[in-house]
Amino acid sequence: MKTVRLSRFNLIFIADTAYSLHQWMILTLLIKWSTPLNIGYFNYALAITAPIVMFCWLNASTILTAERAGLTNFWLFIKTRFSLLSAGVFVLLGVYYFFGEANILLLTLLVYLNKYMESFADLGYGFLQGHTAFKEVAISKIFRSLLNVSGAALVLFTTHSIQGFVIALITGNLIMLLVYDLPTIRRVGRGFDNQALDLRYRSGKELFLKAMPLGFVALLIALNANIPRLFVGHAIGTEELGYYASIAYLLVLGSLFIHSLIAVLLPNFSSDTGERQSLPELRKLTRSMLLMTIFYNASFVKYHLIFVLMMVASLFFYNSTVIQALLTGFQQFRIQTLSIFGSVVVNLVACSLLIPLYGLYGATIAYTLCAVTQIVLLLPALYRSLYPRNVALVVEQSS
Repeated sequence: MKTVRLSRFNLIFIADTAYSLHQWMILTLLIKWSTPLNIGYFNYALAITAPIVMFCWLNASTILTAERAGLTNFWLFIKTRFSLLSAGVFVLLGVYYFFGEANILLLTLLVYLNKYMESFADLGYGFLQGHTAFKEVAISKIFRSLLNVSGAALVLFTTHSIQGFVIALITGNLIMLLVYDLPTIRRVGRGFDNQALDLRYRSGKELFLKAMPLGFVALLIALNANIPRLFVGHAIGTEELGYYASIAYLLVLGSLFIHSLIAVLLPNFSSDTGERQSLPELRKLTRSMLLMTIFYNASFVKYHLIFVLMMVASLFFYNSTVIQALLTGFQQFRIQTLSIFGSVVVNLVACSLLIPLYGLYGATIAYTLCAVTQIVLLLPALYRSLYPRNVALVVEQSS
């Protein structure tokens, strides 16, 4: 079993590494064939769209992975996300009116449309990983990476247009969705139904109401990542934001390990029949996941001061990501919201006080304080899930 899990992890990790490298290469292309100002505008558009997009996503891919959904569930999740993202456009326009930079409305809408395309791939990956179809996920991510990088490079080299660059990404994601992802999902999920999920989420409205706490958690997490960027853009300048975003993006490479780990191990929360494993087994799995994130992160603390501070923050954020996935596996949706909200408050206060005084260093310190707050508030919820007071010891020992 360990060998199987390790091979699955290696496969997903290689695919995620390729996928992240394609994002890093896209950032490199922007740096080479664009300007720091355009990079700043691009990241400003991301900062505005990300919280709205993440709420609309409802973290539904994690549910699909943890619960091993059927095709009926998958199409319900797709329709619900389609409706939410369509309504989110109007929210985006309102947010842009108050916080958007001048002359980047078109860029902001294009970035949102690209996230729209990515959202369907996100659901597809969650569905396939729930069925342990890791090879199919790896193929999709690798070819999506090649398509996006080649298209973005061609557009940037010939036109130097930031808008054309985003359109190339949209086109690549759409091609992969139609040519590979959807046919693969139909093939893998053919004939499989999950009666428990069918009863739990019988309509888009029911799915939205039950998963809405996860949407708020995702929104707050996106705010945590983007609050420093918005403050940097307003207080220091859009060009400085481009430099800060380039440094902060290095954290994405480390997060690949965590998401690969979660993708392989989260299906252990339920068997093929949807029954949860015993608590002692889940406790052992939890300890392994948290220890692996700590050991992985420790090797990075050897760089420049800002990068070191970000690595310290990542130590907490990586483990926080694991804890949130575990709580989702326990169907603990609402309990995450208050914890993440507390970290958002700390982030806002720290950014407003530290960035005007210390610039990019202040932004990084605020991000670190936010990370520490987040995991401190999440740990009690995980402990209560792993050690429920109302479970008799004799029952636990017999499981």
